[in-house]
Amino acid sequence: MAADFLTDFVTNLGMDFTYPVTLAINIILSTIIGGLVLLLIVEVVGKKFSENVQPTNAFLVVLIINLINMLGVLGIVIGFISFIPFLPVILPVLIWIALIKMFFKDMSFAHAVIVGVIGWVLSIFLIPYLVGMASGFIPSF
Repeated sequence: MAADFLTDFVTNLGMDFTYPVTLAINIILSTIIGGLVLLLIVEVVGKKFSENVQPTNAFLVVLIINLINMLGVLGIVIGFISFIPFLPVILPVLIWIALIKMFFKDMSFAHAVIVGVIGWVLSIFLIPYLVGMASGFIPSF
């Protein structure tokens, strides 16, 4: 009974956990590529506005965002508070901004907003493209 409920719940989310190795490879590959892109953005903003930031936290930020996105946490949260207009657009941007500000404490809030919005836009368009290109070099299971 409980297993049927969990199976139906995961199926309704649209997530496919039948290939955990593929999911793990996608998480690792997108964390590496997204971390490099975010590292570049943080370094540029840090040099431009002469802020002292820890660039090593970029990979941790991207890993947390990848886990939120790929494991369906965002879909569950949006499902419960779907009455707010434009929530599927606003919530990921707020998560990016909050994580940037949390892990890069020395960065001003305005710069964290800029980096968060740029990171969110790049995570929609550029990073999946780069992950798709790089996954062609990884053998499939």
